[in-house]
Amino acid sequence: MSVLNSLKEDFPNNFLWGASTSAFQVEGASTEDGKGLSVADIRSIDSKFLDTSVSVDHYHHLEEDIALMKELGLKSYRFSISWTRIFPNGNDQYPNPHGVAFYHRLITLLKDNGIEPIATIFHFDLPQSLVDQYNGWADRRCVDDYVRYTKLLFEEYGDMVNYWLTINEHSLLVNVPNMIGLKSDDSKKLREMAEHANYHMFLAQAKVFNLCHDLLPNAMIGPAVSYMTNLAYNHKSSDVLLGKSLEDTVSFITMDVAVRGEFPTYYLRKLNEDGINLPLQPEDEKEFKTGRADFLGLNWYCTSIFRHNEIATSKMLSGVIAQIERYEDPELQHTEWGFSFDPLGLRYALQRVHDRFPHLPLMITECGWSEREHLENGKIHDHTRVRFLNDHIYQIREAIRDGVNIISFNPWSFIDLLSVNDGMDKRYGLVYVDRDNFSEKRLKRYKKDSFYFYQNVIEQNGSNIQSEITSN
Repeated sequence: MSVLNSLKEDFPNNFLWGASTSAFQVEGASTEDGKGLSVADIRSIDSKFLDTSVSVDHYHHLEEDIALMKELGLKSYRFSISWTRIFPNGNDQYPNPHGVAFYHRLITLLKDNGIEPIATIFHFDLPQSLVDQYNGWADRRCVDDYVRYTKLLFEEYGDMVNYWLTINEHSLLVNVPNMIGLKSDDSKKLREMAEHANYHMFLAQAKVFNLCHDLLPNAMIGPAVSYMTNLAYNHKSSDVLLGKSLEDTVSFITMDVAVRGEFPTYYLRKLNEDGINLPLQPEDEKEFKTGRADFLGLNWYCTSIFRHNEIATSKMLSGVIAQIERYEDPELQHTEWGFSFDPLGLRYALQRVHDRFPHLPLMITECGWSEREHLENGKIHDHTRVRFLNDHIYQIREAIRDGVNIISFNPWSFIDLLSVNDGMDKRYGLVYVDRDNFSEKRLKRYKKDSFYFYQNVIEQNGSNIQSEITSN
């Protein structure tokens, strides 16, 4: 009887209902108040779409945006701190006081409005100067610069921030190395640099886990891991193994090192077969042994189906993920950008992670639906996003009933923002920003239908969620 009484039936009262963004995608002001340029800034300048100089100008709309968060009823807000707003060159002798002050203002406003800050330390915006100085994460010096930067964040904001995320989508940065400024015409050399960067990010993260536990013993820290549900196209074991290999490469290697402090044997075997040696030092072992995550942040968007294709190409780094084709299930709805609508896939994914790491707290740090959108008499009727939220939150509750320890849901994104590859066309927000790829317009904010739906969910702690909302 005691076991049955311990079963959870609903969202706990302290569940953190939140939303997510990242600094370079919302802040703008990319060269204001002493901020330096990041790799993300440089990549946006080279884009055919808008750049990070304005984005949706959260930097100058901070009070307005946090007032909207309060109106929405958010219990948490997952954001990132811009490394180059704190240290313009990544390793300056002194921090930029304007940058330090901005995040003090942001975090204080959140706390004053009852919103728990969830701070991401590094989200795609490596200081370009560190790439110019020594090739960034491919060099061991980046480990020390990241730890020094993080130490300052802990000292400045540690009394107000209880949840920290170390590195966002670590594996994506390794498999698409130009996102951390790594370039080479020699594919083998590029792969080696990327794997060295991979190791250095793991080492830096382990050091920061230890640093957090020493300086902020009451805080929790973990990575934000890219994770999607991978399914085989057919009944063949070859496709099942392919899906597993992709899942391991994109997600479970990152989770295993963060939670267990060990590099999986299958990963080390692959490196050995490809003639790549990791830049290990004897003193690193202690860091990995003691530096462990307190929770996992999961960025989950969709279910993907994969099959072998000898001539298929990929945006991922050659030699890591190759000869693989993604298949769109015609029975599932998809975004224009190929992401599926599959709420059961989220529940399955949560169970998979729970099976691997029983009882470890899980925080959904990204999950959302993207569309092109246009104002209609000052309104946005985003019916599909409302369905997406309802159906996925329903499956989160089912996962909680399964015994998965989910502590927070932070859909991507609170507000429309600059998409990495698609500018303002690809909108995820609960709040619409009236601008496009070529004109800032007035940057006026409008609450979408999904804003009001999610507001009601938070008010009722998820009790109003239905098993399914009929499509309009």
